[in-house]
Amino acid sequence: MDIRIKSFIIFQFLMVSSLFGFSIKDGFPLALENDMDFKINKNNLNNINIDKKIADSLLYPSVDFSAKVEASNLTQGKLTPDNEPLTKSDNYELKFTQPIFDGFESSYEKKLQEQKFKSAVYYLKETQNNIALNYAIAYVNTLREKDLLNLSKESLQISKDIFDKVYKKVNVGYGTKLEFDEVKANMAETQVNLDIQKINFKEAIENLKLYVQSDFDSSELEKPNLNIELPKNVKEALEIAYNENPSINVSKANVFVAKFEQQRDKKDFYPNLDLVGSYNINNALFKESDEEYNEYKVGFEVSYNLFNGGKDTLKDKKALQNIKDKELLVKKSEYQVKTDLRLAWNAYNLNNEKQESLKQYLIVKKDVLDATNKEFDLGLKDLNTLLETHIEYVDIKKDLIRNTYDLMIAKYEILSAMGNLSDVLEDKLPTLDKVNTSDLVQNMQKELDFSYDKDEKHKQKKLAVLNKNKKVISKEKYENPIKKVSFQNINYEKLNTNLEKNITDTIENEFKEKFLNASKNKYTINLAISDSEIKAQRLLDRYELNDNAFFFSFREVNPLQRIVMGIYDSKQEAKKALSKLHKNLKRNKPIIEKIAIKQRVYHKYHSKNELIKQDINTAQATTTSIEPLIRKVAFSTIEPVTNKVPNKNLEKRVENFQYNSFKDKFLNASKDKYTINLAYSDSEIKAQALLDKYGLSNNGFFFKFRYENPLQKIMLGVFDSKDEALKAMASLPNGLKINRPRVEKVSIKQALFHKYNKNYSTNLGSI
Repeated sequence: MDIRIKSFIIFQFLMVSSLFGFSIKDGFPLALENDMDFKINKNNLNNINIDKKIADSLLYPSVDFSAKVEASNLTQGKLTPDNEPLTKSDNYELKFTQPIFDGFESSYEKKLQEQKFKSAVYYLKETQNNIALNYAIAYVNTLREKDLLNLSKESLQISKDIFDKVYKKVNVGYGTKLEFDEVKANMAETQVNLDIQKINFKEAIENLKLYVQSDFDSSELEKPNLNIELPKNVKEALEIAYNENPSINVSKANVFVAKFEQQRDKKDFYPNLDLVGSYNINNALFKESDEEYNEYKVGFEVSYNLFNGGKDTLKDKKALQNIKDKELLVKKSEYQVKTDLRLAWNAYNLNNEKQESLKQYLIVKKDVLDATNKEFDLGLKDLNTLLETHIEYVDIKKDLIRNTYDLMIAKYEILSAMGNLSDVLEDKLPTLDKVNTSDLVQNMQKELDFSYDKDEKHKQKKLAVLNKNKKVISKEKYENPIKKVSFQNINYEKLNTNLEKNITDTIENEFKEKFLNASKNKYTINLAISDSEIKAQRLLDRYELNDNAFFFSFREVNPLQRIVMGIYDSKQEAKKALSKLHKNLKRNKPIIEKIAIKQRVYHKYHSKNELIKQDINTAQATTTSIEPLIRKVAFSTIEPVTNKVPNKNLEKRVENFQYNSFKDKFLNASKDKYTINLAYSDSEIKAQALLDKYGLSNNGFFFKFRYENPLQKIMLGVFDSKDEALKAMASLPNGLKINRPRVEKVSIKQALFHKYNKNYSTNLGSI
């Protein structure tokens, strides 16, 4: 019956997990359930509990009963018995023994079993912690191989695109056979890499199945987000590990076990004293054969070994040596934990330092690849350069994927060395009271490119601050919404009337609200990605999807438009809808995903815009009359603003950026000076409003950079030394520190300015 119940519970658990994705915490109970060592160690606790009860019984009294009935015949001078009658007798005895002193054996046996129980509990915890680490590594490796497989597919698609270009060149007579052979070989190599990666992914899945012992959909695997606090430094982590690590605690408990065994075995050096009482009956059945009598005895019985060849002394010496061995094992465990923790901490710091650099490097390489592609189309770059750039881009992205998951594993290894990993996977926060480390560093999981997880508490706290400071603007001031704005010349862009109408309809479509408020167990179709809002809208128009789809922007740099379609109750329902899509839409390789994932992506990139909007509202509220600014239209977060009364003062400053003297001071500054890279904005108006808000008009300016989707780089100050710049940055308001400003050489930004701004009057803004 117990097996059936457990099987039913596991089955229900798997069914529920399949509805909400398969997280790392979902599979951990299965990993424990399927590990036989864990079950054996758990059963050992029951055996030790029985031994504890046996130890308690050593001082209980004992009652014994014995009976003897016999017949005898005494023959004199003969070898065979006579025919004389037999002598019959019987004897019955009831004996009571109460131990009074047993050489402290019973008291030390109790303590011994208690320490054995503690040791067994710690050993069970150690087994659980080891399973947790091995299972977590298997889970993370599966995610790693999955992302690497997606990268291989992306690489193959790039190779196919290059092949198509060369094939067309060869057909029209501009390409050579050598180019054709090279690009064909490149595509074949990429295909081989993809096949190898598929094998690696399957091996990772099978390795994970060793722990969960069940099939699962790899698309349902969720990327972990550990909202667990790490110590401030490795010293604090070691203090926690010395108190919490189960391996160390097992060794410490075994020292006490050895000590109590040695004390218990010293009972041979003490006498035993018992209270003994008995009642004896003789010849109760055969009175005629012998005289009947009863006997009563009460007294004390002492036994004491005086000499047994020195065996007891030698056993005691051996027990003392065993205690020393156990103490050395404590030191060995501490050294091992210290080594593991330091290695994990060092790996965590190194990977964490590399992470941001790899992200930035990948963005640069992607831009280089796109530019090389375009120049190859124009005949400015040769095929070898394009292929090398493609390989470099794939290698950098591969390094970033591996570093991302190495960072995750390092965090798990730190928690394992501290002895808290199994508690984390079971949603039991570790207890750190023993070392008084209540104020630890928050949230060791930073945002990763390959994870859509979000710190909800941080987001809610940030929104609460924004709402608290938000200036209320009368709705009567708003009349007509502004259409698409071009920020190159602060003029309205002339667009097709029908397209503008469709965009407005999309903004006002109720589907977006339904999508964002849908239950997290729903499904949606990740339809496609576009590089512009216009193209995304055209796609919805062409296939008449405006009533059942919408798009939104994502990525901080080079933003793209994510197009999602539908809200479905089950994955099967979504698959049916996917199968009915137009064949042209299927070319984009749409996929089915949990709606919660895309909701988090939306809020990740659009909740951040609230801070910039708050800055603009504050700048507007400080003017004599509330006059809203012309803002960039974001089709998923548009707000109605009036175009009836523009902010003339602000527009005038934008038109006269070139007359400010700080610009000349900045551009003519010595190359050994320093400046503060304050922030960047997606429009000149927002950059102006931000600097106005914090009173930086006399010591900062902004300028345009990037040719496609240009942004505004905001710089602050010219400083003689890096320390002076750091002090100035430390004194900035918290509202500016949120943008993560950094100190840089002024020559770097001078070069960036001259690269993109050859006409100061149109491209430069200064305050």
